[in-house]
Amino acid sequence: MPDDTSAESTPDAKPQIFAKRYEILRPIGRGGMGKVFLVKDLETGQTLALKMLRSRYQQNDKIVARFRREIETVRQLDHSCIVKIFDADTYNDLTYYTMEYIKGKSLRQWRIERGRLRFSAVVRVLCLVAHALQHAHKVTIHRDISPENIMVLRDGSVRILDFGLAKLDDANEGLTIVGMNLGKLQYNAPEQRTNAADVDHRADIFPLGVMFYEMLTGHLPDNKHKFSELRPDLPPECDAFLEKAMAFDREERFATAADFHKELLRIYNLHQERRKALKEARRIAAETPVKWYARFHPAPILAWLKKRLGRKPAPVPITEEEPETEEPEPIKAASVD
Repeated sequence: MPDDTSAESTPDAKPQIFAKRYEILRPIGRGGMGKVFLVKDLETGQTLALKMLRSRYQQNDKIVARFRREIETVRQLDHSCIVKIFDADTYNDLTYYTMEYIKGKSLRQWRIERGRLRFSAVVRVLCLVAHALQHAHKVTIHRDISPENIMVLRDGSVRILDFGLAKLDDANEGLTIVGMNLGKLQYNAPEQRTNAADVDHRADIFPLGVMFYEMLTGHLPDNKHKFSELRPDLPPECDAFLEKAMAFDREERFATAADFHKELLRIYNLHQERRKALKEARRIAAETPVKWYARFHPAPILAWLKKRLGRKPAPVPITEEEPETEEPEPIKAASVD
């Protein structure tokens, strides 16, 4: 890719070498500001993803500054669930960086292919994302958390992509334009939709709640249905959890990603305890011998007799062989997934 024009083309006849180091294999994606290519690093032999600013933006100083900020932001982060940056430079007036190539599927694609996701799978993914955000929030705000920017790998791990809209807490705040919609609207916190410049790390908590709702119900949150109405098999505590995660007022939202992570785990563990209790109750019931007539509940029979005879039948006597016992405490358990 010797010049700007070839940087935008797809190699086919002969290998194209960019920056005298990277063999361009094929384009693999594009974002609002950059294009992404699959490349081979001729020095290390690694297969990487190379992202470069699109040619029509190269002369825009503000966009170039934003792109460079993306590079510097991610290079400060060191977490297993955040994509790693290897090299960053400018070649022939083209700003670029290389990052690890993720062999996986976006969270969006993963959900569509699997259909209704298991509660345990959703909890695991969101806990990993929340843990990564807890680390990232020390230096930046992502501001574009969505199913498209989270990759799920074959081994079950995840990677957060595209910090291109991130906002460093200590520099370059002037690059954010007030009122500019920089993320996907349905996952944006209310304050981000109103003023994209006036956000803090709690703007990244809001989309976690949206994705929790979406992955377990199949559609985005609305004001018509509570989560518990659509998923009565899951803990009723999920309603309060989502109300806090997606609170309109950020002061009422989870204060940190760590708080979100902690509460989500608490609800999941509660769900597991109830499932175990229900399983144990079923086991005990299956192993407890009963007389054949005890299998038939007397209430329907008494109701039929009352209707048939037109009077209230005498109560079923308690025999010596069947002494009256106290009513057992009900087992509060949620249904199994």
